[in-house]
Amino acid sequence: MNFAELGLDLQSVSKRAYQNIYYQSTFMNLLNDAWMQVARSTGTPIIEVVVQKSTGVNVREGAEITTPLTPKLATYSSVKVDLTELPMDYSFMVSPTISTVNISNTIQGQIDTNDSDCAKKIDIYGYGKLDKEITGKADGSEAYSLGQVVNWTADSKEGYILMLNTLKAYLFNRNISSGYLLGLAATEYAKFVSNLTSLLKYETRTGVEGVDKGVFGNAYGVDTFQINDSVLGEDVAGYFANKVGCVGDMYFNAMTQYNGNYPGRPGYFVVEGNILFGAKVVRPEAIIKLAKVTASV
Repeated sequence: MNFAELGLDLQSVSKRAYQNIYYQSTFMNLLNDAWMQVARSTGTPIIEVVVQKSTGVNVREGAEITTPLTPKLATYSSVKVDLTELPMDYSFMVSPTISTVNISNTIQGQIDTNDSDCAKKIDIYGYGKLDKEITGKADGSEAYSLGQVVNWTADSKEGYILMLNTLKAYLFNRNISSGYLLGLAATEYAKFVSNLTSLLKYETRTGVEGVDKGVFGNAYGVDTFQINDSVLGEDVAGYFANKVGCVGDMYFNAMTQYNGNYPGRPGYFVVEGNILFGAKVVRPEAIIKLAKVTASV
């Protein structure tokens, strides 16, 4: 069976697969969008995140400069993110018995069935990495060096509001004044929604719109989303963060088709696609791990 004249646009297939995984992965919500979709055709794909350090602000007495200025040299630090940390692939065969149907749609359909599995693997990898790197004492004394762990204690409408505002205050005190994100395990998210829905629905227009759109935390300046319980550690209720905290990328380095000449599989249409994914915590002070109250921190 010769499939050579099918003319599949594998670049378009790769793009759709990339987008599908991107939108299905909840870990992507915690990644800095500025570092997305970086791709290189040769060598090991690497993102280098450059962070400029502050030179400080000089405070003078009076308006006139009477002494020579002593400007400080601007410096930076950098972190490299290796996108080969989590290699995945699409590899499947299409039987010639279905060659009478639109094979492009068949291949896309097969990719669609794998997207959620790939997205879940990205989430398991990403949240597992946060679970290891974001550690610290409950009192926040290690917040700037190792991140911070805070007990998730909300158990009432008032408790959820207090928890949200307290977490916002933690990041605000670290000079992070916007872009607050709250990712909760699905069971915790269900409790969050149940407690806040009526409160938001009837008190503010923003609350009404937030409820209608399914974004309940926006009334309090927090973008809230749910995370599959199975991809979080048993002691983790979720994460409160800002996107500056971690960077990452998803990268297709190959998408190949074999038209009936795949070794050992003559007569089949074989598609292979390789995906690389990497993520790195670069600002641990911008991510707070929320521990369940039964967990030790």
